[in-house]
Amino acid sequence: MARKGRAPHDAPLADLAILMSLRVRLVLLILVVVALAAVALSAVELETLVDLLTTDAIERSSLTGQQVGALLRDHIERYSENYPTPQSLEEIKSLWNDIVYDDAEFNRLLLQLMASSRSILEINVAGESGIILASSNPQAVRTAMQRRQNFQAWGKGPWYRRTLDLLTRRPDWEITVGLGIGEQDKPTFTIQVVTSSVFLRDALRPQIVWLGWVSGGAIGLSLLLTMLATTRALRPVKRIEDTIDRIAQGSVAGEDPAGGPVPDEGLAKEFRVVESKLNLLGQQYRGARADASELRHNVDQLLERMASQLDVATRLAAISRLTGGVAHEIKNPLNAIALRLELLRARLGQPDQELFGEIDILSKEVLRLDRVVKTFLDFSRPLDVHLQNIDLGVLAREVTEFVTPQAREKKIDVDFSAPSEPAASNSTMMRGDSDLLKQAVLNLVTNAIDSMGSGGRLQVRVSRSGDKLTLEVGDTGSGIPPELRDKVFQLYFTTKPGGSGIGLAMTYRAVQLHNGTISFKSEAGSGTTFRLEFPADVRHA
Repeated sequence: MARKGRAPHDAPLADLAILMSLRVRLVLLILVVVALAAVALSAVELETLVDLLTTDAIERSSLTGQQVGALLRDHIERYSENYPTPQSLEEIKSLWNDIVYDDAEFNRLLLQLMASSRSILEINVAGESGIILASSNPQAVRTAMQRRQNFQAWGKGPWYRRTLDLLTRRPDWEITVGLGIGEQDKPTFTIQVVTSSVFLRDALRPQIVWLGWVSGGAIGLSLLLTMLATTRALRPVKRIEDTIDRIAQGSVAGEDPAGGPVPDEGLAKEFRVVESKLNLLGQQYRGARADASELRHNVDQLLERMASQLDVATRLAAISRLTGGVAHEIKNPLNAIALRLELLRARLGQPDQELFGEIDILSKEVLRLDRVVKTFLDFSRPLDVHLQNIDLGVLAREVTEFVTPQAREKKIDVDFSAPSEPAASNSTMMRGDSDLLKQAVLNLVTNAIDSMGSGGRLQVRVSRSGDKLTLEVGDTGSGIPPELRDKVFQLYFTTKPGGSGIGLAMTYRAVQLHNGTISFKSEAGSGTTFRLEFPADVRHA
């Protein structure tokens, strides 16, 4: 029976591939760790740079807003003397708006403050209505103040998001400062300092380029040094790979595949110990591979034998169902025919000799058919197995003694052997049906005597090995031809003239009912040996 499986040398080759991939993965892992460390350091440096730049820009914008507030108060105080003293809060607000509104001098002051910072885009002063009264950008005066994202809130976000905004989104931010009269809730003026990401990006870009070159060079140098160091450090692993490769090729331990000695490359003590263990493992592996090959051959033979027995059992079951049905259908008509023949014989009285002979022939044929039908029914009918404690050795001895006179008439020597000690290790006691087993053994012994003709040797042996009892019946006859061995246990198959062909089928059935197995070995011209195996303690469901 053909079986698919992995060749014996596939396992070490697979191990070699695993070891090689492990070395490569180890090198790659170290390279990745070094690369990640370099990238992490670069990221920390970039984070520090972005934080410093952001903090500086926010502080400058806040300081500018405070300076604008101080200038605005000073400007209002200086010019309010030129106006009548206001009597109410509303008059004060109106006076302040008139002083600030589109004042050319104050707009120049705002423009000078904006020019002093590289990141500020615009400075606006709006009234309570949101209309810009003064601005560093003259075109923005008398327009509604546009609100931007709060610069301080943006500065508290993750550094990588701020970096991405600076490089891609290009937003503008604002810092607002309120200026009011007394402790009123709503400020009279809102000072807006607008910061542009374009200016910050221009300041950040050279630093990023420099950091990129430094980090890239550091990463490349680190990877190169790491690859050289790991390759040299893992050189003993390559030596171990070569050792496993020699084991896979069947080389002698300590020699390369070409037959020469393997040079010692100054391995560390630990790796020399590993290599010696691998060489010892290689010797054990070669022995285990030979044992595995023999075991696989034995398993193949066992599977073939089991498949043959299963096929025989399947055929016997099918034949049993078929013959049982046919026998039941035939038996009743045969009984009716036999009865009618007897009635016919009685009514004819004394017929002539020729007619009497014909009736007698019909009666004999009906009786013969009736015996065949009974055989069918006996084989297909479920047997009632009566289990009891029996001694297989004693049972085989009784059968052997029973056929000994018949064997001696044919000049056949009879050799019987069985354990004689009553010890538990040699006991041939088992649970079984004595009548069924006697008939099974008698069928085998009778077939063995018939196969030898005149002269030969009949061997019957009973033995015990562990929890199994073995009974062997051997002869020195002509053997079973190879083309007929698959049919030995088939019902009604026989090569003996006048044989019924049910003896071995009945034996096979009896062995199965005792949870046993039956097999045989036969050689042309040397004889046949049947082997029956039974468990020492049979347990039926």
